[in-house]
Amino acid sequence: MPMEVSFEQSLKILSMDDFYKKQEESKVVSLEETQNIMKTVIYKYHKIYSETVRTNDAYGRVIAEDIYSSVNVPRCCVSTKHGYAVLASDGQGVRKVLKANLMLVKKISIVPGICIRVRSGDPIPDGATAVVKSVNTKIIDEDDNENYFNIDNMEYEIVVLVAPKEGENIRKAGCEIKSNELIKYAFSRIKTADLGILTLCDIDSITVIKLPSVGLLCIGYDVLRSGNTSTLGRVYDCNKIIVSSLLKKNNYDPVDLGISAHKLDDIVNKIKNALDKVDILVIMGHTNDKDLLKPILKTYFNAMIHFGCVDMKPGKSTMFATCTFKQKMKFFLCMSANPTTVSVVTHVLLLPFLNETYCNYLMKPVNMQACVHTKHELHSRPKFSWTTLRWMETERFSRACCLQNQNIISYQKGNALLKLPSCSPNQSILEAAFVPAMFLKNL
Repeated sequence: MPMEVSFEQSLKILSMDDFYKKQEESKVVSLEETQNIMKTVIYKYHKIYSETVRTNDAYGRVIAEDIYSSVNVPRCCVSTKHGYAVLASDGQGVRKVLKANLMLVKKISIVPGICIRVRSGDPIPDGATAVVKSVNTKIIDEDDNENYFNIDNMEYEIVVLVAPKEGENIRKAGCEIKSNELIKYAFSRIKTADLGILTLCDIDSITVIKLPSVGLLCIGYDVLRSGNTSTLGRVYDCNKIIVSSLLKKNNYDPVDLGISAHKLDDIVNKIKNALDKVDILVIMGHTNDKDLLKPILKTYFNAMIHFGCVDMKPGKSTMFATCTFKQKMKFFLCMSANPTTVSVVTHVLLLPFLNETYCNYLMKPVNMQACVHTKHELHSRPKFSWTTLRWMETERFSRACCLQNQNIISYQKGNALLKLPSCSPNQSILEAAFVPAMFLKNL
């Protein structure tokens, strides 16, 4: 049911002109402080849950408990070569070759003077102690040589030219992995090769750490869903596409919670509906100190705002908050709806936050020092700037090919974020220098 917001409640919210001047959360905090605050909140409030998934769907997931093989790998003794399964004690000489397809209908035991044709990877018949390679044999009936590729369904005789050794060309059962052997430790991530090993070990489902559910909500009268007819003064909702694609790269399946009008009752109802569906709510739009979002979270959801003003550009109005909703802790990360801000805040704050909730197993950027050799006008706050890092064969460091116009196009072209220092009375322009860079190789 939609939540009714009374006229008195609306006045209470809308009259809070000095709300933030008196609040601790309005204090500007450094990026390092925000990261420490978020980690502290996670360790204090976030709970880890597990779930069972099919092995085929487990790529990239983090295992919740040790995994042991259910079977031997290989399950039985198998041939490593094309040839004939024989008794090694028979040595050289004539062998009668039984029809290979008899193995499909009854159990065969190799006895002296008898052999069976096998291919690489085929099970070894009972009693066989070696495999003679085809090149070390000769078919006795020369007339059958022309039918060599059709001999599986016929009986014939061969001569073993080279006496085999015991166990030659045979892989023993369990030589690679034994039944009940530990194959994967808890809290390790499932990679491509692991999927093959788990399948070989007859494991069709595993227990993994449950990914926190993430929802994306946009606020604004002027935002359109893609596919709708655009009108002047309105823009398409590109922000959710940016954030959603980055989350999906990290195995999250974000919930699109739509667009809320910039109106008190609509925002309250949309947030209430969102908290019924997700654990982490990402809100884009109308987060600054003169807007409704922060007072709404405090008044209607009794939220604790851990910070609401970050010493970074872009992203000053980014807010992080928590609340208890139906006896469960919920997390909010709210940011400006500017696409350039959204892309920066997602990489700098949102993905690291999710990484902490998921045992630090998400894709991480590579932090390094990069050489900047173009002029940059510094800001009063540390500034993140999209760039392209390049390496030269003769140098041991990367060079930043800076993108002067910082917008959504620069995000598309760049592969790294530079963190430029704030200006000082003695320095307002940065020229050639080494500065921290966040290399995002998986953009």
